[in-house]
Amino acid sequence: MRLVVNIPTYNEKDNIEELITKILSQAKFMPQIDLHVLVADSHSPDGTDQIVKRITRTNPKVHYLDVKQRGLGVGIIKGHRFAIGRLKADILAQMDGDLSHDPSTLPKMVGFINDGYDLVNGSRLTKGGKNLLGWHRRLFTKGSSLYCKLSWGTFRLSEYTNSYRVFTKKLFEKIDINKIPWRAKTYIIQPAFLYAAMTSGAKIKEVPITFVDRKKGYSKAKIIAYTIDVIKFGIKARLQKSKMLIKFLTVGAVSYFLNAIALGLLNRGQIYALTVFAKPLLSMIPETGAPKLFFLILDRLFVASLISIELSIVFNFIFHENWTFKERSHKGFVLLRFLKFNLTSIISPVIQLASILIFVRVLHLHEQIGLATGVLVGLVFNYLANILWIWKAPPSKLT
Repeated sequence: MRLVVNIPTYNEKDNIEELITKILSQAKFMPQIDLHVLVADSHSPDGTDQIVKRITRTNPKVHYLDVKQRGLGVGIIKGHRFAIGRLKADILAQMDGDLSHDPSTLPKMVGFINDGYDLVNGSRLTKGGKNLLGWHRRLFTKGSSLYCKLSWGTFRLSEYTNSYRVFTKKLFEKIDINKIPWRAKTYIIQPAFLYAAMTSGAKIKEVPITFVDRKKGYSKAKIIAYTIDVIKFGIKARLQKSKMLIKFLTVGAVSYFLNAIALGLLNRGQIYALTVFAKPLLSMIPETGAPKLFFLILDRLFVASLISIELSIVFNFIFHENWTFKERSHKGFVLLRFLKFNLTSIISPVIQLASILIFVRVLHLHEQIGLATGVLVGLVFNYLANILWIWKAPPSKLT
């Protein structure tokens, strides 16, 4: 298998040759891996390109790519595309060009890829990891990680902003790069790519790394701008995650009113207190003295409740299928999903029916109060059943 280590650079003439040497020295610890190094340089004016080109003339394992544009994300994405398209990489790796990442961790990370993981994330914050940067950079790392956990709703990862990663070609090709802000001038590509991998269902492993400050050259990190981008991306991710719930609640609200209107017209000929018909639509069914089925009284209220609830189920399914969960899995036949939806919806109508009957026959309150209470109680169950069974999303596998 071929591993290409992508190093995005800008003005790294003092570090790049030493880093390439250290990376290639790890080949002896990975005898089954064809190790290559790709320097994706953002048109450095300091002579970084001349150093790398000189090395490529004598070492076929080293490659140079002039990406021309500035930006870490540009170097990373264009470098990985080049590694796959031109260098035929099976495994992709990336690390900073300033010697802050220790290449000796690379064989361990590749080992987890061979064990079946899709992405191996180097972490300064997991047990055994170290962050030897200044206090303000350490504060940013910890603060951004906490913020990402809260905004993304993911708590099993410890590190979000580090660039030292190894992942499969298959994962890279699975991710929609156009949805990642990889052309941004800050380093937002790092958490954004990780988020995309997680939402794609990638099996992720974290390994501890030691992150040291550069000894030569200067840092290009713009902490304030980077912080703003992390905050903005977190808000976007939170809204994206909440969008489905908002849609679900919207459909549920409309469905409730449909249910309430149908129930009122069938049982009383009314919409709430507004009289619409002179008599109920189900006036042929007695309100009292109706026959029993076991412990159930098959009166007008009971039948009206069943019909109104089933109408709301059909309405819910149509809108969930075509709007709420449109972007989720739609495997199998639509009829099968409809039957599954009805099956999972059994408990919610039972809750609604029980609530209606209890509020009317036990508490002697209006059936609409019972319906509203039943809808709210059944809402949580219904939502969980929908996202976990009917319209599933592949869960991230984090270990």
